[in-house]
Amino acid sequence: MMRLGDIAVAVGGLVTPESADRIVTRSVIDSRDSSLDCLFFALSGRSVDGHQFVDNVLQDNGMAVVSRGNIREGVILVDSVEKALLDAAQWRRSSIGSRVIAITGSSGKTTTRLFLSAVLECRYSVYSTSGNLNNHLGMPLTILNVPDRDPDIIILEMGMNHAGELLLLGEVSSPTDCLITNIGHAHMEFFDTIDDIARAKAELIRSTAPGGMCVIPVDEEILKSAAHNRGLNIRYFGNGGDAWFEEKEGKYTIYPWKLELDLQFEGSHNLMNAVSAILMGDALNVQPDRAIEAIASATPAKGRGRIVRIGGITILDESYNANPDSTSACLEVLEGKKGNRGAVLGDMRELGEDAPGFHREILRKADGIGLNFIILTGELYESVKGTAVSTRIFMADDWRDALMILRDIAPSECTVLVKGSNSLQLSELVRSMEEGI
Repeated sequence: MMRLGDIAVAVGGLVTPESADRIVTRSVIDSRDSSLDCLFFALSGRSVDGHQFVDNVLQDNGMAVVSRGNIREGVILVDSVEKALLDAAQWRRSSIGSRVIAITGSSGKTTTRLFLSAVLECRYSVYSTSGNLNNHLGMPLTILNVPDRDPDIIILEMGMNHAGELLLLGEVSSPTDCLITNIGHAHMEFFDTIDDIARAKAELIRSTAPGGMCVIPVDEEILKSAAHNRGLNIRYFGNGGDAWFEEKEGKYTIYPWKLELDLQFEGSHNLMNAVSAILMGDALNVQPDRAIEAIASATPAKGRGRIVRIGGITILDESYNANPDSTSACLEVLEGKKGNRGAVLGDMRELGEDAPGFHREILRKADGIGLNFIILTGELYESVKGTAVSTRIFMADDWRDALMILRDIAPSECTVLVKGSNSLQLSELVRSMEEGI
């Protein structure tokens, strides 16, 4: 349990004496999730200011952290709500005795977290990030909501798009172990080179406790050097590493254990995510055969490799987000499908000045795998649509327009990849197809 007065001390805030002993049972950053004895962090966003909902939370017998207004019962007054959220999480983390495994990477973080949770639950009690709470707001919220009785292991997913962010999240979370899925071209807008992205990801390694486990791709020298310098126990995944997979006649075998894995997720990229989770599990004394069985039962979340069948149309739902590496991997999955095939592709955001080139590469690849059609949406794809010379191209103004085009042109039996940056809301296209809207 957490006392409001103790949290106030931890964040350097002010609280009324009569409020100090109030018990906080849960922390939230969305007032709509508030309830009795919850603590609401009244963050100010681009379009919504949490301060305007403080009265509603207090009326529901909740409490709030605010940065302006008068001190009153149930309120912690601070200079910055965002900093208070991080400080509160760091204070809470200091009292948690659990093993903490942090996961980052350019893509595959959420799927790998899902796999690793399934693996470790074979042997341990596990608490992990939910949804996409992996940034400087969501990650500390996850820590604050760790159960009073420490789980054996906490798994934290951490995203970043600027240098220094993982150092901050690492300082707050104090991971005992880490796993990095890959180094790719996501967020290139904020970095000069792919090596700069690797160095930014390596910040998580530098934040991991010496002597901890570190699971990383076999061919990433920057990560390898950081892990050695930090004194971590390193396990490598990928060809030539400590664990890898091989495919033969549509079946996948995990080595060195020579165990077959039947995965509900498609694509070699997801096989690699599974291998990394099995390797971490093995390092923490989960037998690989049990780990493989657990991963085989895992199912994809919405927008992250889910298969949706609507009549004769099969949607490969990768609508949550997109970057060049993950989109290329998904096109390889689509290429392996038989029969009629098409794609709905939305712009890949945060790629910087090289963005047109990345979009040309993806469109060139999509154009070369024999699709019936490609529906594009976004200004970047609009600017390079002429790259495709062999496939029918349709431009859509937004997801609604893409949906109308898809319904109009898709053959009655067809497999369709839906992939784009989250801001384009292609998940709404998938939802509308499912619900028949």
